Amino acid sequence: MIKFRRWKKKYKNLFTSKKYILDLLVSVFFFVFVTGFFFKGYLKYYLKTLDYNPVNDELLNMLPDINLDIIASQYIFVIVLLFLGYTIFFKLEKLPFYIKTITLLYTAKFIILPTTSLTYPAGAIHESFDTIYNDLFFSGHTAFPVLLYFITKDDAKSLRWFFLFSAFVEGITVLLMNLHYTIDVYTAPFFAYGVYHIAKNIFRHNYKEYDELIGDDLIHA
Repeated sequence: MIKFRRWKKKYKNLFTSKKYILDLLVSVFFFVFVTGFFFKGYLKYYLKTLDYNPVNDELLNMLPDINLDIIASQYIFVIVLLFLGYTIFFKLEKLPFYIKTITLLYTAKFIILPTTSLTYPAGAIHESFDTIYNDLFFSGHTAFPVLLYFITKDDAKSLRWFFLFSAFVEGITVLLMNLHYTIDVYTAPFFAYGVYHIAKNIFRHNYKEYDELIGDDLIHA
């Protein structure tokens, strides 16, 4: 109860800031639009129309085929929940910026996807919950936790290494399941790095915009 009161006191000005609430709602709207309407409502139908034409990948040819569906399909929820918990309890003032940055990552991915026309590798072991099989370049399984590493690297040293480790685990998993080509995985960190720094420039004012609503004595509480 004491910790909750401390948390409530820390963020009470955010809850009464119309600007913050509006910014948060707009950020969520664009995230839902990009990942829901654009991807689920349009892009997935385009990906399903691609003629199956797998590309040879020498690394995949050498690796064993292993069904790691529980990691590929469920581990992402562990990553998301940990990041949400960290943000809500320690960095709530950054939430609009974080959502914009993640939206920018998937915007980049969804813009690039139609330009590659890659279809899933031969022998792919598909995820149990995902019916969109040609969502390849670049690997979101890998790029997302790498982006979270950059987001948390200055303020959550233990958590940042967890996200970096998670990116490695996810990257290895999708390769062993033949869900992605090698190029999808090893380019993903570069996209995450680029998106993070682009976001820091585009939304540079938004990054620190709500820090003053917390108070210097409570920022590190």
